[in-house]
Order: sequence, then C-alpha cells, then structure tokens
Amino acid sequence: MRRGRPPKSEARATRELLLDAALELFARQGFAATTVRQIAAEVGVRDSAIYGHFASKQAIYDALFAEAGPVSLEALDVDVDELVAAGPRVAVPMLVDRLMAGWTGPRARRFTSVLLRDGAGDGGLGGLAAAIEEALDRLREPFVRWQEAGLVRAGPAPRQLVWELFAPLHVPRILHLRAEATEADLASARRLAADHVTFFLSCVIPYEEGDA
Repeated sequence: MRRGRPPKSEARATRELLLDAALELFARQGFAATTVRQIAAEVGVRDSAIYGHFASKQAIYDALFAEAGPVSLEALDVDVDELVAAGPRVAVPMLVDRLMAGWTGPRARRFTSVLLRDGAGDGGLGGLAAAIEEALDRLREPFVRWQEAGLVRAGPAPRQLVWELFAPLHVPRILHLRAEATEADLASARRLAADHVTFFLSCVIPYEEGDA
C-alpha cells in the first residue's frame, strides 16, 4: 500500500470537493453559520484534513473569492505582452469574454448569490477593496502601452480605464448570473456585456478617418 502524501491529482480533487462543499453550505446557511467541521463532514474527511489545503474557513472563502469574485483574477490570468500586441479592438472583447465565461459557470453563479449576502466573509469590505485594487493594477499596463502607441485616447488614467471597462459588467452579473439563472438570463448577461464592450471601445479608441 502506498504511504506518505497523496498524489497531486488526488490532493487537487480533495481541494475541489472542499470548495464545492463549502460553497453549498455557504449558500444554504451563510458563511457565519458554517463550520470547518460541517465542511469536512460534507466531503467525508476529518476536520484536520482540511488544514492540508486551507488554513481556515476564511481561506476557503478567499479561494472562492479569487476564482469568482468581483474581478476574477483567475479568469483574467493574462500575458500583458500578448494583450498589447493584440491591440484593444481584439484584447478588450477577449478579456470580457473570458471574465463572463468564468462568471457564467455553476460555481461562480452560486458564489455570486453568496457574495451578495455575505460580502467578503470575515475579511469584510477591506478584502473586496483589495481584490479590486489588485485587478486595476494588473490590467493597467496594457492601457498604458496602448496610450503610448496612440491606440487608446490619451488623457484618462489607465487605472480609470480599467475601472470603466469592468465595473459596469457587475450589473449583468448581479441581475442575471445568480445560482438560479436560466438560459434566458445567461443570454441577457452576454448581450449586455457585448453592448458594453462596443460602447467602451467607441469611447476610448481614437476616431480614424473612414470609421463608420
């Protein structure tokens, strides 16, 4: 019989089961009312087994937050040089499509419902603000370089442009991407996001002779 640590694939599977179980409990009874023991029981492991994956209940919440929070940093794991080379007309729709695809998944939709009720868990609004600031810092660089190349209008601060791109996308998310979302809801969210991208690009890309 194999001894020692479980294979990485097995550890990854257990981590995902813990996240799913925690999310189910958070959705059913709230973050505050959920205990580590309950999460462990849902998966069928000892309480102590959780601590091989997460330091605390808040750490579990933080992992869900990073994956599906206000600006999902996992969904926006991008190569800045590739974004810059693609240009804003290609890169901006791609970024939004990637974010909306992440938000549309079952786990992300359920987490949206939890987030609206419980905020950022014990981390409070400070954790939410920190996540937004990190996203603004991560994505400002392409706008800096697009402005330098004349591909985006000069004047607005790059971080402000990132905010103006992503902040309005939370409207279709809140309205349509809840746990109980229907296919019609998903279609409405995608349509609103696409309309916003079209409008955003029309505002930030310099007018060129010959443009319609």
